[in-house]
Amino acid sequence: MKHSYLLIFFLVLTHIAFSQIDSTGKEIDDINTDIEDFIIGQEVDDQVDYTYLTDFLEEVAKKPLDLNTASKEDLLRLPGMNAILFNQLQSHIKKFGKLTSIYELQAVPGYSLARIRAIQNYVTVRSAGAKDISPNAKFTQGPPVKEVIEGLEMEFIQRFVWIAEEQRGYTPPDTTFKDITDDTGLVIGQDTSLSSRYAGSPFRSYTRLRARYGKNFSFAVTGEKDPGETFEWNPDNRYYGYDFLSGHVAIGGYGPIEQLVIGDYNLQLGQGMVLSRGLGFGKGSSVINSVKQPNRGLIPYSSVNENQLLRGAAVQLGYNDFHFTTFFSRIRLDAVLALDDALADSTIDLDIFDPVLSASNNLQTSGLHRTASELANRRSILETSYGGRLEYKTPTLTIGTTHYIQQFGSVLSQAVNEFNQFNFRGDQNYVNGLDFDWVYQNFNFFGEVARSKSGGLGLSGGFMASLSPTVDLSLLARHYEVDFHSLKGYVFAERPTALSNETGLYLGLRIAPNPKWTWNTYVDQFYYPWNSFRASFPARGWEFLTQLEYKPKRGSLVYVRLRSDNKQRNASVFPPGQKLDYLINTQRNTLRIHFQSNINRNINYKARIEGSLYTQGDEERHTGILVYQDLVWKIGYKLKLTGRYALFNAEDFDARIYAYENDVLGFFSIPAYSGQGSRYYGILNWKATRRLEFWFRVAQTRLRNVCTLARDPFTNEPSADGSQLCQIGTGLNQINSDRRTEFKFQLRYKF
Repeated sequence: MKHSYLLIFFLVLTHIAFSQIDSTGKEIDDINTDIEDFIIGQEVDDQVDYTYLTDFLEEVAKKPLDLNTASKEDLLRLPGMNAILFNQLQSHIKKFGKLTSIYELQAVPGYSLARIRAIQNYVTVRSAGAKDISPNAKFTQGPPVKEVIEGLEMEFIQRFVWIAEEQRGYTPPDTTFKDITDDTGLVIGQDTSLSSRYAGSPFRSYTRLRARYGKNFSFAVTGEKDPGETFEWNPDNRYYGYDFLSGHVAIGGYGPIEQLVIGDYNLQLGQGMVLSRGLGFGKGSSVINSVKQPNRGLIPYSSVNENQLLRGAAVQLGYNDFHFTTFFSRIRLDAVLALDDALADSTIDLDIFDPVLSASNNLQTSGLHRTASELANRRSILETSYGGRLEYKTPTLTIGTTHYIQQFGSVLSQAVNEFNQFNFRGDQNYVNGLDFDWVYQNFNFFGEVARSKSGGLGLSGGFMASLSPTVDLSLLARHYEVDFHSLKGYVFAERPTALSNETGLYLGLRIAPNPKWTWNTYVDQFYYPWNSFRASFPARGWEFLTQLEYKPKRGSLVYVRLRSDNKQRNASVFPPGQKLDYLINTQRNTLRIHFQSNINRNINYKARIEGSLYTQGDEERHTGILVYQDLVWKIGYKLKLTGRYALFNAEDFDARIYAYENDVLGFFSIPAYSGQGSRYYGILNWKATRRLEFWFRVAQTRLRNVCTLARDPFTNEPSADGSQLCQIGTGLNQINSDRRTEFKFQLRYKF
């Protein structure tokens, strides 16, 4: 595959699309574009749950928010919105009265044409006679029960995912022959145990039943079985059909009760340093808003990330400007358990007596229970946590304090090595935090300080500023001590969930001189004061991104992005005579050219070419390139086709390139393109009736240079028939083929 061929392929098709731009420029109503804008530039992070974003954007697309009455929390969740823009909107309404049209936003400081277009599908302006809560009312009254029952929106979703090719984990086990040696190295026998295999079927199954009425009522039951997991009913082993089950009942907006949840829920409090699970974003092209984590409070949980939820009960109360949240959670987590040393030789029957256990390898976060070892770790440790938050909140100022205690049913401990000496160990932890959020004119200042039981501190503080109608600035400083332990936090950082051993300074700048041109750039410097994974000494690094966007007309976008990620890590090759680890500089640069446009009101076209260059000192140099074409075609009201064809060539995994892919509703794909080959996917979305909707997706990756000539097992000579052996993946995910094909099927029925 020649790079020049890919470039010509990209440029020719881009030229064809430019020549067919529809003069009306009307955009296709598709929230996938806005979702990609939210997470553009993000690499895979299993701690982030994007289904929150899908559910919210789909909901407000059907029932747009009224700019005159919508809450601050809801408006801040829209694309491109922030506290400064919300404050400017409120000041305009207070001075001139309620908006009469969405186009009046052009008279509000800070609302450029590009920003208005970003939110126009999700907002509206209703008549002044719409239901408004009197400003003198002490509490919101909430709708009567009859209205809630009659207005309930219910939906059922069923999804199946499977790989067409057989993976090694689903083949019959084979016998391994490994020598068994004594302390002197003498072979005393052979291990003839059977090799490990997956316990269940290769299908991934997902089911969700949900009913809700605005913010006043929510009920959901969700179940998921990952590929390789079993589907069984065995209450003694905590199996109730699906491997993972989640559910909740929630009410809100009644008197002082802002939200009450029984079952599974999430908490996103303050700036995220103490408690923040669910939706959060790191460094990307949204260089201004990304530095500040959402303070959404108590959120009912209806997703399937098994490590992102609390289970029990929680309530959020409000009285005037004061808000109080308290919660209790008791849930079982995955961990590698081993007998305590004192009981290692005990003959106690473990079925009738539960000895003191220690989690020798800490908590497990994959959520997978497929093999014997993974099943042994399943739900093996009990976590009890409780705490609360007191918050004073006005339209321009929020001050809050958050506290929680975390108790484990077993002692968490792990073998000490050169970089984990300060990791959390023990059976109890607590974290206390204090945060603020203040909007003053065109500035938004925010920050948080927290302390864990160990005495370690975490600090972050920054601001967002609208320096002029065309210039925005953001800055964030952070410092997380090496012994700071916040196991439920998520913050803006190089490692958002690690929350320790990091000091950094981020600066972002956005300049939009007119509606057609926008320049986004940031630089982030960070330092690890203690050893870290793959770095045996304190290390530092920096990251830089610059992106220039051009929108020639409505519905069209061209942007160029350069990103450079620089870190220090242990050298993989030692020079002659060198025996100790030493650090070398690594650099990963990517250059992206992206184009998208509406060919007409029903067809959207995208094209991208992206190259990567990875260097490690003077030892290694790897390159990668990706080029793809996307097409979204709406065939009437009921049918939509989405497709992509991509070619890629990444010499090494370090030169991989990530790209967001459209998927079935509620599912997200951000695969790493690595190796040499091609990939395509196609999605059929059919709205069979007003209530029933189907999705079908097929995606296939075909790799080159993964096949070798088969050899005779006795002579090691190439087979006479010239047959080949192909292999994709490793371990139990290994496929004996040069391609990997994935199918997804989903239906949604609305009651």
